Amino acid sequence: MGASVSTVYFNLRLRHPTLDMPLIDYDMAFLFQPMLMLGISIGVAFNVMFADWMVTVLLIILFLGNNILPTI
Repeated sequence: MGASVSTVYFNLRLRHPTLDMPLIDYDMAFLFQPMLMLGISIGVAFNVMFADWMVTVLLIILFLGNNILPTI
């Protein structure tokens, strides 16, 4: 957590190399936040509902689907 905080603090002062804007796009960060919280909530609920082996199988299926489907 300390590394995250120090990285954000360091990047707050940086500017985009070619455009006159901050390096961190705050509008995009606020756009991602609700979906991030929804994903965390669903992940926690699935982790409580399913057995450990089933969570592992679902993660393997998810990762394989992300790697195989875009190539089709």
